[in-house]
Amino acid sequence: MIVLFDINGTLTDPGGLGEPWDRPELGPQILRSAVQTAMVDALAGHYRPFSEHVRAAIAAEVARASLDPGFVDVAAQRATRLDPFSDAAAALDMLRTAGLPLATLTNSGAEGGHATLEAAGLADRFDRFLGVDAVRTFKPHPRTYAYAVAELGAAPDAVILVAAHGWDVTGAKQAGLRTGWISRGEHVLTDMAPEPDFRADDLVEMARMLTA
Repeated sequence: MIVLFDINGTLTDPGGLGEPWDRPELGPQILRSAVQTAMVDALAGHYRPFSEHVRAAIAAEVARASLDPGFVDVAAQRATRLDPFSDAAAALDMLRTAGLPLATLTNSGAEGGHATLEAAGLADRFDRFLGVDAVRTFKPHPRTYAYAVAELGAAPDAVILVAAHGWDVTGAKQAGLRTGWISRGEHVLTDMAPEPDFRADDLVEMARMLTA
């Protein structure tokens, strides 16, 4: 089994996006807004780097909250070096100790994802860094998961995608991958989503399930 991780909001904390305004609660909403416009691009057959979606989302959320727009560039730079969640390193170490190969698949692109994990001190745990920029569309488009499976040289059901986003585990499940959903942030998975193979409250609990 190969464990394929989402990065933004799963391994790294989007709260840092609101840091320039001392409003960490803005971070998850900024990430959701960026994902939403990226999905629109995917549906429309367009592609722009995820960093552009993030910057636009920062500007929009700051305007909605009537905050100082002078810090938008600072927040956009912070997006490239978000802090890891406190349970990320321990969970990854558990999986590595168990001998499971680890990879990432991120909307940020392969280089962006690698840089983010380097800044978070997590990069050395991974064997592969994959990004949707290789297929110029965004998760949950089926091409993104098919690309990852092909690059990893595995059957879809030999790969388990771990993410804290219902839309991501839904896309992966429909593409034939196994899935692990972290409930952090969303808490409830919509009935419209196919049941993930594993559910956990945090990354350490997920790692325990996968190594059991």
